[in-house]
Amino acid sequence: MIVEPARPEDAAEVSRLLRDYLTVTEQEKAERGLAPEGPLPQRYQDEIDHPETLLADTLLARADGVVLGMVTLKTEAGPVEIKRLWVDPQARGTGAGRALASAAIDRAGGLPVTLTVWEWRAAPIALYRSLGFAENESWDDRDHLLCMTFQSSK
Repeated sequence: MIVEPARPEDAAEVSRLLRDYLTVTEQEKAERGLAPEGPLPQRYQDEIDHPETLLADTLLARADGVVLGMVTLKTEAGPVEIKRLWVDPQARGTGAGRALASAAIDRAGGLPVTLTVWEWRAAPIALYRSLGFAENESWDDRDHLLCMTFQSSK
């Protein structure tokens, strides 16, 4: 498996992964009364429709030429933030999530790495903890969202 930056020709794959991630997330939130049922909010649909705006900050995990998952980062001033990390359900258990999160940490170059994750997502939370992420006081006002940070020892 390799993790590498997304390229312009990966836009359709990034769009597909974003659609799957955002659709599942909104369904899970709706099931818990945290979001209305129905179509995705426009800001999410915009990401799906225009993945090219995210390519510069997106890494893809591939095996045998097949895209297994993605991580999108926010790399502006301050800590690096993991905005979206998603592995295709059929690729789970392959190490793709660990490889993507580790690549995000490496890309941060010693800066802290932050993320938010819904408290019901036990597997991703366990992964993040195993990599050294720790929970912080929330910097997000949404209920049921955990805020986590990785502090490099570099």
